[in-house]
Amino acid sequence: MNQIKKFSEEFFRNLKCGVVWDRDVLIVKNVPRSFEDLSGKTAPYRLSFVFGEDDSIFVGKGSPMLVAMMKFLEGAGKTTLLKIDFEVNPEVEIRKRINFKNCEIGELEKSYRNNFFSRFSFVTSFGYLNECERVVSEVYVHDGKVVEGDLDGYRVVEGARLTVDGDSVKKDYGIAKERAVELTTKKQREIGDILKGRVDAEVARIRGHYDRQLGEVGGDLNGRLERMKRLELELRSAGDGERGGLRERLDRMRAGLVKAGEDEVRGRILREMETTIQDVRQKFSLNVSRKLVNTTVIYYPVYLFQLCVKGGDVKSCIEVSYDPLTKSFDGLNCEGCGAEIVNLSLCAGGHVTCGECLDVCGECGKRFCVKCLGRSCESCGRKVCADCAVLCLGCERYFCGAHVRSDCVSGEDRCVLCLRACLRCHGMAEEKFFGEARDGSKVCLKCVGEEKRGKVMERVFRQ
Repeated sequence: MNQIKKFSEEFFRNLKCGVVWDRDVLIVKNVPRSFEDLSGKTAPYRLSFVFGEDDSIFVGKGSPMLVAMMKFLEGAGKTTLLKIDFEVNPEVEIRKRINFKNCEIGELEKSYRNNFFSRFSFVTSFGYLNECERVVSEVYVHDGKVVEGDLDGYRVVEGARLTVDGDSVKKDYGIAKERAVELTTKKQREIGDILKGRVDAEVARIRGHYDRQLGEVGGDLNGRLERMKRLELELRSAGDGERGGLRERLDRMRAGLVKAGEDEVRGRILREMETTIQDVRQKFSLNVSRKLVNTTVIYYPVYLFQLCVKGGDVKSCIEVSYDPLTKSFDGLNCEGCGAEIVNLSLCAGGHVTCGECLDVCGECGKRFCVKCLGRSCESCGRKVCADCAVLCLGCERYFCGAHVRSDCVSGEDRCVLCLRACLRCHGMAEEKFFGEARDGSKVCLKCVGEEKRGKVMERVFRQ
């Protein structure tokens, strides 16, 4: 049982949990959500190693908690599906962010679609010098990017059976694995630096030992050469009875000299040194293994609000999406300038605007966005709405009503720039509708005609 107690304490310490003993009960806090999902129990835990203790979870051979710990380390955790349960009041969420200026909410409908993200739990094991350190990494991937945070503070329930895009989860796994490697790089570097120092010191010691052996081989050779020289001198001065024995000794020393001087001896020493160094490098090597112990697919609703706003006789309907996880709105932008809306106004043309881009039509006085007030009078420069802008068929430019007149000859509307005044009737007409009067002045054709009709009548009455 003591082994199980020690194993349990080390297991939760390696998970970076808060661990404290209360007599014989192990209290565990801040447990990763991935382990909670696997064990089916929510922290904090009170772990007892004696069966039958009140208000505690028994940990012993075959117990569910011990099995969960073993599965977690072995990477046998199942893939789980969770749902974040949000309760959203659309009107409340909209009014938190939007001020309605010249309009109010008329109709509001809510629908939703599910959005998914993934959580991957990895256990990275560092094996060295008969020791094993484990680091647990939890990585969240949302929309193809690693995001920080956890599920604390959210109401999480077991997910219903949904069709999950397996290819998307695989892509998320690849992204999460790269992040898990990054998270453990610092730890791997620290251990590697320690082992490198140990290896360098041990290799230096081994090289010194074998360097001495190589020196001894060279020293033994020199000594044998000196003894051979002395034997040769003795052989020269020895009598016939002694020469046989001296020759045998000299031959043996020569045979030993060849053997000691061979490169094979030096090579054997060098090979033995390299083998010993390799053994040391292996002994101080760092083995890193990484296992995926749990995959959790989490989904939550992204709401679609069908929002209709009314202001007087003007009404506009837009679709806005709201992500309760990121608390962001999408689609609520000014139709005039494209800016995100905080203060919402309706222009007279029915466009949802930010209010900053509203302007007054110089003719009717109504407020329009820049999208509606895209025209201005060519004469005075005042902005005019589509209803108030008048197209001059003469020059094909737009004018406000104050700078448009009715052609006194054709009866069509023309801008003041395309008309000239008749000096006789003071009406205005296009240049082409002017002629010469009897007194030589330029007058409109209407006045020319009246002059001619008067002359005809004068002749009639004379007769």
